[in-house]
Amino acid sequence: MHVWLRNEPLNSCAINYPISHHINANTLRKTVNYAKNKGASGYPKIEYSIWRYIACNKISIPEHLAWMYFESFYAMSNYGNQRCIEFDIEINKCKSKEEQEKIKDCKRVDLYQFILHLYIQQFYTIDLKSSIMSREEWPVNRSDGNDRKKSKGTDELNFINFVTKNFDEIISLFSFDKTINQNDIVSEEIQQALNFILEGSVDNYQTILPFSQLLKQSSVQSKMNDGKMYVKNLVIFLKNYIEMNPFGLNSCLRNGKRITATYLGGSMDPKKYGKIITNANSAPKNDFIVFVSQVLKQTLVDNSQTFLNCGLYIDKCLSSNIYILQSLRSCSIKKCKKSLLFVGPTQRTVTVDNCNDCTIVSICRRIIIRNCSMCNFYLLTPTSPILLTGCDNIKFAPYNSTYPGIEEDALTAGISDMINLWDKPIVVTQNQSLIGLHWSLMNPSEFQVISVPIETEIKQQPSSNELINKANEVFGILPADYERELTERYQILEINLELIQNANLNQEQKMMLQRFIETSFKESLQINGEQKQLDHLATITNSLSTQGQQMSN
Repeated sequence: MHVWLRNEPLNSCAINYPISHHINANTLRKTVNYAKNKGASGYPKIEYSIWRYIACNKISIPEHLAWMYFESFYAMSNYGNQRCIEFDIEINKCKSKEEQEKIKDCKRVDLYQFILHLYIQQFYTIDLKSSIMSREEWPVNRSDGNDRKKSKGTDELNFINFVTKNFDEIISLFSFDKTINQNDIVSEEIQQALNFILEGSVDNYQTILPFSQLLKQSSVQSKMNDGKMYVKNLVIFLKNYIEMNPFGLNSCLRNGKRITATYLGGSMDPKKYGKIITNANSAPKNDFIVFVSQVLKQTLVDNSQTFLNCGLYIDKCLSSNIYILQSLRSCSIKKCKKSLLFVGPTQRTVTVDNCNDCTIVSICRRIIIRNCSMCNFYLLTPTSPILLTGCDNIKFAPYNSTYPGIEEDALTAGISDMINLWDKPIVVTQNQSLIGLHWSLMNPSEFQVISVPIETEIKQQPSSNELINKANEVFGILPADYERELTERYQILEINLELIQNANLNQEQKMMLQRFIETSFKESLQINGEQKQLDHLATITNSLSTQGQQMSN
């Protein structure tokens, strides 16, 4: 039998920032008791109005952070993507903040699981390095001791250690008394709450069971003394059988299948192609991972089913252009430099960490940014971007692109183009004087539309105006200043084209003008760094042409 920690609470639900010191086991226990005393509005599902009152008046958390924690859990609670879109549209129709608060106040989430969500945020306030190497470390895999030591999944190991060492306290969150008796029975309700962080299998990973169902299996109950769900029995069971997630990132890197991108162009050195690894062949359909790493000076474009609804990891890419044109479940971007990273509509969270001089283009439910510098973010998101510590020279701009099928992908991810809070970031810092110092909104004069390098339907001989309009397409609604800037920019281009057409130039003059335009255009590409991407795309085109000729022969 096997039990492990689920991927999503750590990857898609955690804020990755030390939570307020006011939120601890004691205050969370009081929160449970207060909510229960409020009747149906607090238990078994807690309304946001109850949580907001507790957070702002009892725990001294700012209101915007109270909503951030609540909404991050709400979005993950499987209420359906269509319901998320309806909520976003409803909020967008409000004419005042008071109307918005009334709608928010009615939102409800499972009380016990929400308390667990808050509790595991403490994971980021505890330094576990010493305990990980100490003799007191809990065993996390009975048969894989050597592999575990070689593992790079330190976050997962630390999270396992955090949960197992504090399991008694986790159980005590739902009791009136902070002291927990080892002979107390763990109720069915608490077992179901633990489904938020735990799951397992008794048939060698063929069937994945929520933790509460796992405990009902006869093979599991036989391991319990007297067959009872005492606290002590549950602690011993977890200690003996918990292991690394068989469908997590660490397992994917060890046992996943290496695949190739649909389109890849750039340096011919295979060492610079990077690696793409997935566990789609073994993981559940709604829990598989694709890992893209060490792409160096390449342009990668992929719109295949390989990425559809995956948890995407992009890691250590340099001077590259990466386009993932599919709806995603979640996305993590780490340690990338001087790269364009274009990711499809993401159902949950996009996390960007330790990136420098990058451009990120994303439609997502939420984006969390940490330890980044000199990065531009082109966003369509119904929630405020979360800016954590270590960020500098961050620029935000509205979403600036489109591609065939983007409407369907956004719908699949549960994101509407009617509401976009790209310009309302939340800076989470304990030093209030730093708010606003390290980020800015992009000046409309700097705004650029990104054209995705993918085949689209264009007439064989399109007019100049058709090409201009095609290049001006953007999914969603642009703010007036940015729309006006693009309109003026393309009006100037149209006027210049018309002047050239009406200039009655002779052949020699036309040749001179053409050479001047080509030279100026190439210089502009070099200055903007776009020439390399065009060169990469040329290698893709040549490769496809060669493949076509070989197939025809």
